[in-house]
Amino acid sequence: MKEGCRKRSSISFTAIGKIAACAAAAALVLLGGCENREETAGAQPKGVIRIAYGSEEQFQYAYADYFAAKFPQLEVQIVPTEDIYGAGKDPVKEYMKIIDEQKPDLLFTNTFDYGKLAAEGKLYDLSPLIAKDRFDLDNLLPASLDFLRIKGQGKLYGLAPSFSSSVLFYNKDLFDKHHVPYPTDHMTWEDLIRLAQRFPSEGGKEERVYGFHMGYMKSPLELINYIGQAEGLAIVDSTGKKLMADTDAWKRTYRLVIDGYKTGLFQWTYAPDKQRYEKEDVEREDVFSTGRAAMTINNIGQFNGLKQRNASFAWDMTNVPSDAPGRSGNPNFYLYPIYSINARAENVLNAWEVVKYFNGAEAAKIEAKTSVELPVRKAFAREVDGHSLDAFYRVTYDETVQSGYNEAIPRSFAEAFDKASQDIMQEMLKGGLPVEEGLKRLQEQGQHALDAAHVAEQVKGEKKQP
Repeated sequence: MKEGCRKRSSISFTAIGKIAACAAAAALVLLGGCENREETAGAQPKGVIRIAYGSEEQFQYAYADYFAAKFPQLEVQIVPTEDIYGAGKDPVKEYMKIIDEQKPDLLFTNTFDYGKLAAEGKLYDLSPLIAKDRFDLDNLLPASLDFLRIKGQGKLYGLAPSFSSSVLFYNKDLFDKHHVPYPTDHMTWEDLIRLAQRFPSEGGKEERVYGFHMGYMKSPLELINYIGQAEGLAIVDSTGKKLMADTDAWKRTYRLVIDGYKTGLFQWTYAPDKQRYEKEDVEREDVFSTGRAAMTINNIGQFNGLKQRNASFAWDMTNVPSDAPGRSGNPNFYLYPIYSINARAENVLNAWEVVKYFNGAEAAKIEAKTSVELPVRKAFAREVDGHSLDAFYRVTYDETVQSGYNEAIPRSFAEAFDKASQDIMQEMLKGGLPVEEGLKRLQEQGQHALDAAHVAEQVKGEKKQP
């Protein structure tokens, strides 16, 4: 698919894949056949396929050339989805309404909404089709199948050709210069901090070296939340009614980050209200690519930063930290796009041929030549600038780490809780408020805000009833 089209927000339909990047190149590969095909080839699909997609224009830009080359006998009818967004609209509910009323055959979803659609019975179980055509699952990233099955309550309602996850990048030259041992797989956050503290912290913000730095963090609180999610910590229980801010695990995480900022170990330069970022602003955030950070955590996009800044130092990658040795859950693990079939589709077999192809070896081979994305078929993952991508493929899916969103929590709660958290964080950083006292106060204020949000939701629901 062509670049610049993918959104990562809820229901990313605007150009979700990238495989049909170049009609001429695609045609050459397609006409040349496919090496190592694992699946049983289906008959050339004919007739109609209805595809839920942003708009006809967007589909033409992203997919039309590909369909013309691979599925010339399919009549594609687009069911527009671009109007599911807007003030007062719930995109998922609006999308479900389109599924029910217009019955598209082929659906695109993402990590955030796949489970919701599966739970509502909107998706078709692919297992019989996979078994019938002997579609190869053995060579897919285990984490991707774990996610799809867990969110599908044991069933496989979709397949995704690519994924994103994060790794720990480290500057080997800085480690060698300061005689610090390289980071290793399955370190804890405490291990990472201890390594980072071994680097000198002298000098101003624009010159000094940082042992660890993550760019574009809006505040120290965002780093706290990132670490908390990585360790599977929840701020509200599963019922959505009990706040859990005042726990030993959260206290440890707050202390870790606050001490890091107070001692100068961490840097916070991101300006969330800034409208335009100049080259200097980007370099200030991407300290690792300029050679002034020993470690950072990022996705494959870090490669672009290193290339754009002509990084000349030696570097490598390993797993991100976890809460305990042996775990490798990653809060930045995403699948995109997830190809699914409507549970009530009229053209199931046509949709399956499209799903099967986009997730098969032939399409992965094309993707490897036209994209730097991570294919779930590791056999087609190429080296980038001489660096193996193995670290990305050691990711596992952990429901406690990646679940994140809790529908039982009223939406109105987030704003009130975020303000209380930010205010208390500032007192901890600048006013000397002890972590224990700060989280006790946050627990009280947050629980009050959560209770008020539930009452407001109940009143709102009662007003809607006839």
